[in-house]
Amino acid sequence: MIFTIRFSLGIFLLILLSSKSFAAHGISTFGDLKYPKNFQHFDYVNPDAPKGGEVKFGSEGGFNSLNNFILKGLPASGLNYLYDSLTEGSEDEISARYALIAEDIKIASNKSWIEFRLNKNARFHDGKSITADDVIFTFDKLISDGHPSYKMLFRDVKEAKKINSHLVRFSFKPNGNRDLPLLVASLPVLPKHYFNSVDFSKTTLQPPLGSGPYKIKDLKPNRSITFERVKDYWAKDLPVNRGRYNFDKITFDYYRDNNVLIEAFKSQKYDFRQENVARNWANAYNIDAIKNGEIIKREIEHGLPAPMQTFVLNLRREKFQNQALRQAMTYAFDFEWLREHIFYKSYKRTESYFANSEFGYQNFSLPKANSDGFNRDNLLKARQILLDANYKFSDGKLIDPKTNEKVSVEFLIDSQAFEMIVAPFIKNLRKLGIEAKMRFVEENQYQTRVNNFDFDVITGMFGQATIPGDELFAYFHSSQKDIKGGRNLSGLNDKIIDDLVEKISRAKNKNELQILTSKLDQRLLVNYYTIPQWHNNTYRILYRDIFEFPKIQPKYSLALDSWYLKTN
Repeated sequence: MIFTIRFSLGIFLLILLSSKSFAAHGISTFGDLKYPKNFQHFDYVNPDAPKGGEVKFGSEGGFNSLNNFILKGLPASGLNYLYDSLTEGSEDEISARYALIAEDIKIASNKSWIEFRLNKNARFHDGKSITADDVIFTFDKLISDGHPSYKMLFRDVKEAKKINSHLVRFSFKPNGNRDLPLLVASLPVLPKHYFNSVDFSKTTLQPPLGSGPYKIKDLKPNRSITFERVKDYWAKDLPVNRGRYNFDKITFDYYRDNNVLIEAFKSQKYDFRQENVARNWANAYNIDAIKNGEIIKREIEHGLPAPMQTFVLNLRREKFQNQALRQAMTYAFDFEWLREHIFYKSYKRTESYFANSEFGYQNFSLPKANSDGFNRDNLLKARQILLDANYKFSDGKLIDPKTNEKVSVEFLIDSQAFEMIVAPFIKNLRKLGIEAKMRFVEENQYQTRVNNFDFDVITGMFGQATIPGDELFAYFHSSQKDIKGGRNLSGLNDKIIDDLVEKISRAKNKNELQILTSKLDQRLLVNYYTIPQWHNNTYRILYRDIFEFPKIQPKYSLALDSWYLKTN
């Protein structure tokens, strides 16, 4: 499993603000909203989609909590169905959000605050109205007891204030954080009256009170969780929801590892699968069910920026403070052999933190090999890099010039699929005299070790927004390097990078933003802070032939919540 924070840092992007304060049904990026105030539904849904039926999804590992807002525990899949947010995102335009709990949004002319007027029909599943008290309670609780990422995201909010029972204002610090209004607009809203008697800071397996399109019907810890559609869901007829959330029941069944997941899908134990392993996509599904059309196998192109999937080197370890070691390890990674023999030529090497977008640095190339598996030229270059940096070799072992100790590196993984990726890398590192090894641990232990930065090397994922913004602060700013559970996985402490990510969050136009992100990309790449892996710009999906879906596919999502079951 590739490590990700449970709360999505998401697509928190740019907002166009007028010279006057205004009330609106949504907020947008660099221009007008695609959907007008009186829009009836998103273009990528079927507003007349039939409701009904049950679908099953497969999940790997297990879960021990229904609280996905805190650092502790392994939350179950699907918990995002339980809670509505102030606004809902659109998946066919860049950085737009529309009215949900908040039916109107007003932003001050000097951008010092944002107000949300709440829909008086909004209510929790127990029938109680959603009020400004709930919004302020949620904000305060996430800051005080929630996952550390919330404190980072909302660091520039000065105050959340109740104006009246259905009007709340968030005041901002005067530092021009461009993403802040949209971040606040993305806030989920929790029931204050429920958490008066439930400890928000603890894991729980007691189904919580929500307000969203589904609630929990049944669960078996580490085995399955089932959600049922709320028939009288308060927001089911709002434009942002029409044609969505069509299944009566959604079940997530858990399987111990990826191989078991694949076999269960081929046996049609669950209904939909997204395949992220090229070898499996090429070889694992040559079955009669696909040949006779019972299971559909498709690739769908998307317009999303490629996430930076990379080997994260923990810079908190003294050995990785030496750029020469980081650069030599980069030369030892033979992507070309992997692409030829493991990936079935299906991936591109990632050479930018902003791949598949217009925001990256264009003049950087990673070492290339000839895919023969020996990687001789690159290993010779790596050896010379180390020698030039005063590393020594003793009995075939690499000796650190500062400590005079042998250099050792441990790769921490929790997915067996990555064993065949890491093994040839380890072989090459050992040719450089590095004592490299791999440690496989179960998911809970892996998550705990990553949260506490107890690793040498992991595979990390830095997902990029369609317009880069505040997520970069979480990934790369030095203030985040010691926050347990935070997203500065590398432990970066680079003042030039700090300055760039701060300026990026205040960029006033696209051209300025492109200049800044290019400089950031260059700084990250030429210092070899991580070892980039690969990316693919398609969704690889398989599903049982039981689904219908709208004719229009949104550019930035699969939009599974707009699918529905065939009726004949």
